[in-house]
Amino acid sequence: MRDFTTSLIDLVLGRSCAGCDEPGLLICQDCKQALQPRIRLRRDLDVSDLMEGLRIPVICALDYRGTTRQVLYRYKDHRIRQLAIFLRPALAESITFAAHHVGIELRQALLTPLPTRRSSIRRRGFDSTAHLVQSAAPLTGTAGMRHLLADVRKHGAAKHVGAFEREQRAIDAFRVRKEGSLPTQPVILVDDIVTTGATVKEAAETLLVAGVQVVAVAAVAGTP
Repeated sequence: MRDFTTSLIDLVLGRSCAGCDEPGLLICQDCKQALQPRIRLRRDLDVSDLMEGLRIPVICALDYRGTTRQVLYRYKDHRIRQLAIFLRPALAESITFAAHHVGIELRQALLTPLPTRRSSIRRRGFDSTAHLVQSAAPLTGTAGMRHLLADVRKHGAAKHVGAFEREQRAIDAFRVRKEGSLPTQPVILVDDIVTTGATVKEAAETLLVAGVQVVAVAAVAGTP
């Protein structure tokens, strides 16, 4: 009955699928299926310059292309917050797999979102990454979410720049927030999309230098 009611509302509001533009539904059945998690270890972040042999796994649930890319774009840049409902299962699976992969219990893990630029928050009207983490967290059984980093980048969005420029822009991009004491439990850093990995590496290193135990990165999607 709930699905019927939602579909009826979609038709009345003139909605179209965020993944394929089919009229009548916010997400059609084919696109829902395309968003089903397919967990993979995308890469390891090499942070051995901070601690010899230390590598941080990056877990992604989906490939950042096709339907996934379109839905994430509509969620963030078209400010359709309701799409978090369809993206959160993938993020929850990434978080769960990350905890199991590094051998910690989910209830021990604290989630911290990669911070979003203040200009992006103003433009979109909400913090898209934090909103998605808040939506997914109850599905995981983790210790919850806490903002540990602030974004201090002066450059604009890095969406259309190359790998080298992304890496340069990521240098000194973050600072640790001063509010409250730092957590002692394992932390999983969470992002929506991982491309080159330069940004999450800088974020992880900032936390590690401050004494935070970053054990993994979990994301909705990563570039194939």
